[in-house]
Amino acid sequence: MESKEQLMKLAAACERERRQYLVQFFEFIPDAVVESFQYIEVKKGQSIIIEGQPCEYVYIVLEGDIKGIDYHLTGSAYSFMDFSKMYILGDFEGFSYTPDYIITLYAALDCRLLKVSAACYHSWMKHDENALLLRLNNILGILTSERRMDRNFLHLGCKGRLINYLVRYYEKNRACESKQVKVALTQAELAEKVGANIRSVQRAIASLESDNLVSIVNRKMMLSHEQYLQLMEEAKNERKKNSR
Repeated sequence: MESKEQLMKLAAACERERRQYLVQFFEFIPDAVVESFQYIEVKKGQSIIIEGQPCEYVYIVLEGDIKGIDYHLTGSAYSFMDFSKMYILGDFEGFSYTPDYIITLYAALDCRLLKVSAACYHSWMKHDENALLLRLNNILGILTSERRMDRNFLHLGCKGRLINYLVRYYEKNRACESKQVKVALTQAELAEKVGANIRSVQRAIASLESDNLVSIVNRKMMLSHEQYLQLMEEAKNERKKNSR
């Protein structure tokens, strides 16, 4: 990276929440660290971090969607964390003095990233209280949200879990309120997401379709904005029932 000005232009071109975060994150970054950044593009389906390999680099996500793979469980992708708000990858291990990456991450969409050596990144964190505080706030906020959702999920049946998952899926994938969102997952993938078997997911989908909370088009679920609002109400009702 040639200059901090160039870096800030890349940050300013990001979508709103990411832009706000990265502009603040880079506010006091030293020129020497900026010069060590490399701009890279990763195509959909390509690995970014591979479990078990040495933690040599940290990645800052400018654009794209990241997913995790745990080969010890199923060998397929699963969402154990909300990577849509996790803008920095590969620094967990450095903070915990773990020498190797603990998870495999790949590009679920084409991605634009900044790559920097882990040694340079962590040296920067030691001397930039602003960046370190923002990063810890990002990490703890996401972990707290994930744990809260996990606790709520434990008390829900398959239909309740599916409703909550569809609400989050719509919020993450909608382009604008006027358009439908296609749930681009198989029933097996949905079962894995909500922690249920396929038969239970099939019954839950049939029930939601019967209640006009989802639409089935070419064997795929579609969600309109109106259905999303209804699903949000159903999710609230499910949580109320389970809190009694």
